[in-house]
Amino acid sequence: MALLGLLLDLDDTLVDDRGATRAAFRAFLTYHGVGRGSNESELLDRWREIMARQWERYERGELTFHEQRRERAREFLGKPLGDAAADEAMRPYFDAYQRSWALLPDVAVFLARTLHVPKVVVTNGERSQQLRKLAATGIGTHFAGVFAPGDCGFPKPHPEIFRAAARLIGVPVERCVMIGDDPARDIEPARALGMRAHRVEHGNPAAGILAALDGG
Repeated sequence: MALLGLLLDLDDTLVDDRGATRAAFRAFLTYHGVGRGSNESELLDRWREIMARQWERYERGELTFHEQRRERAREFLGKPLGDAAADEAMRPYFDAYQRSWALLPDVAVFLARTLHVPKVVVTNGERSQQLRKLAATGIGTHFAGVFAPGDCGFPKPHPEIFRAAARLIGVPVERCVMIGDDPARDIEPARALGMRAHRVEHGNPAAGILAALDGG
């Protein structure tokens, strides 16, 4: 069956979110003067655990996008910060995070090889931030659009976000390929809809984004 459309996750599929998060967290630690003499990798693991938990609350609709940011600062620093103080606490983090956005290996080659295939980004991220990532990395023109939870009312792994993204490019969902890094949010729900799906695995060249072109 001919490939007619591509649905792609953004963070850690096209853009190196892990690397940007690591750089941002270092800036956060330096600004707040915490973690001196501590194991940075252990602190980063704790930060990622907090981030994942607060992000899941955002996906469930318990927090807004900005509220989950503030909760991350409050929990990690262990302080009952007001909204303005929490925003200021996170400012060095997000300044460094945005400076650190970069494409993952082979993404530029992949996009060049699939110029003829209509593409849409399917993301659980906040739309305006995700659009800034595409602009900062210079790849926005490759996509017909960005589909986020606010566009259809459902985050991944809900099937409707995949169906809606496929409709955006006018391709039956079963004729699309979903490419992402998250088994639960990207791969399993796409396959349940009859799509072919390719998981990008960090540090595994055999499971990079180019492998999707070989049916990997």
